[in-house]
Amino acid sequence: MNMPTIGVVGTGDFAAYLIAALRKGGYRGRILLSPYSRAKAQTLAATYSCTLAADNSSLLAEADWILLAVRPEQLANALPNLTLRPGQILISAVAGVTIAELHAAKGHDISVVRIMPSSYIEATNEGLIPIYPASHDVEAVLAAAGKVVTFDTEDQFELAMAGACLAGWAYRFIASLEAWFVVHGLTPAQARLLVAGNIAGATGYALARRDASLEIVSDGIATPGTYTKAGLDHLLKSKAALPWLEALDIVFTKLKSAKS
Repeated sequence: MNMPTIGVVGTGDFAAYLIAALRKGGYRGRILLSPYSRAKAQTLAATYSCTLAADNSSLLAEADWILLAVRPEQLANALPNLTLRPGQILISAVAGVTIAELHAAKGHDISVVRIMPSSYIEATNEGLIPIYPASHDVEAVLAAAGKVVTFDTEDQFELAMAGACLAGWAYRFIASLEAWFVVHGLTPAQARLLVAGNIAGATGYALARRDASLEIVSDGIATPGTYTKAGLDHLLKSKAALPWLEALDIVFTKLKSAKS
């Protein structure tokens, strides 16, 4: 595996779970951390064998790649301090900020790659890491942290960011189901295992059976007279998926308005 030195600008939650996933997956390259949020950076450095840079200038001088992991509202303060040299790659994890906008701010001669991993990559090797545009070197490194998914257009990548929101929503959905089982007699640990385990099993099977329509898979289980069929009929009649689709529409609309 290529072991570039990665300089990380922004040491919040995103940087923490990406660095954790990289180290867990076997990446042993040098990782330099911006000293801006010194307490967080020191904790990350001690936990994941990173180096706290003396300042942003030394970080930019020593790093092969720059991972920009700040919040969108912090970008205006972070960009003026980024002076990239030829051959350096800027990996942006800033939601909603296009490559064209980054080129306009830092010049069209810099290489920009956008990524948007989900928070769960810290805990599972199968976590998704959307990337655009394709970059063999970046993909090879990020593969240590999870399953890299490339997209042909930036619009597709933006849709992937909407998809990443599903995980955040799913935790609340799972929590509601867990609470039902606890009320009816299970321990919290048993409820977590039962609910999350069955959902994980279903999603795993869905990924394994890409040759089959999920509606057909569902109908093959929810046959007439089964408990599954009784519950599924109610969910379909209630249009249980509708609020999820509406939530996706809300995010999609916000993404489009941010680009206009």
